[in-house]
Amino acid sequence: MSKDLDRHQPIPEPEKQEEGEQKRRKKSSVPRVSNFIMILAGIVGVLLLIVNDSVTVDRFVSEISSLDSTYSDLKIENDSLQAELTRLSSAERITRIASERLGFVYSSQALEQIQVDKSKLEQAEKEDARDSTK
Repeated sequence: MSKDLDRHQPIPEPEKQEEGEQKRRKKSSVPRVSNFIMILAGIVGVLLLIVNDSVTVDRFVSEISSLDSTYSDLKIENDSLQAELTRLSSAERITRIASERLGFVYSSQALEQIQVDKSKLEQAEKEDARDSTK
């Protein structure tokens, strides 16, 4: 009986066994390659993001440096203009230019203070207003 069973079962040929093993290997290697490609693509994506962030940070650092330099230049110019404004608006300079270029002179008379009665001033203003309406 055991001989009958052996006859009915096909004897695996060595070539067929190798083909089956190769198919199993091909099937199992496809997911491995696919997984490897996906992992590699993920790593490349992360590296690209890191490089992009690094370039962006470098650009911002360069821009900040440029703005700091511009700020320093403008501060120096502003201080210079403030000093020039102080020099040009000094009372001594204005007095000298007024007398040299425009012929202004100081009065030799002493300043006098005049006392004005407010009630008389108001009365004079009312009279002027009546006269101007006539």
